[in-house]
Amino acid sequence: MKLERPIIYFDVETTGLDTETSRIVEIACIKINPDGTQETKETLINPEISIPIECTEVHGITDEMVKDKPTFKQVSVSMREWFKDCDLAGYNSDSYDVNLLSAEFERAGLEGINWNPNLFDVLKLYRQLYPNTLEAVYERLTNKTLENAHSAIADIEATKEIGAILMKQLPELQTVKEVDEFLQGDKKRVDIAGKLYKDEEGVVRWNFSKNKDQDVRLDNGFCQWFLKQSFSRDTKDKIKEILNS
Repeated sequence: MKLERPIIYFDVETTGLDTETSRIVEIACIKINPDGTQETKETLINPEISIPIECTEVHGITDEMVKDKPTFKQVSVSMREWFKDCDLAGYNSDSYDVNLLSAEFERAGLEGINWNPNLFDVLKLYRQLYPNTLEAVYERLTNKTLENAHSAIADIEATKEIGAILMKQLPELQTVKEVDEFLQGDKKRVDIAGKLYKDEEGVVRWNFSKNKDQDVRLDNGFCQWFLKQSFSRDTKDKIKEILNS
């Protein structure tokens, strides 16, 4: 690309998924200048809160590893100055990384990302080039055009054909149960709606809301609120079982 100003590709590892409550524990950046020169920065950050075990399992960063590292506030002034007036790039960065970095600057008492950067989200670009509509996926995998798209029977026939093609790439999966377990990963489904999951230790946790990844038993008030809302009976019954156990 022709650069009119520096662009910074960056990625953060954090304590969670909510940009309002999560904290950065690591940030890695590559700044590319218009003249082609590059600068790389990578640093661990002390988030000043405990890193949840489920986050450590993803990025491998523990409380012990960051306890003697600088806090975000301690590096915020120099970091913001380095980022200022640069365009920003990353993978799914528009939805998360950019928002979290801006929030961290504000929590440190500085202005957020207010210099109107151009944003280059590689995941968004990929999805523009390779859309995941049924017609597009079918054409990519079969080199055929889906006839009668949006006809229910045509769509489901195409879905079945796509599923068979993908299964050939996963020969170790032989049954529907094995596929289901593969897709669930470490978060085993508890209810059909997917509001709850069970971790590897058997603890049932929320899979949405401000309490995402929190043990269901730790917030009785939220459970009582949930039971009064128009969520599925299956999920409510599961919560009642947990509260009564």
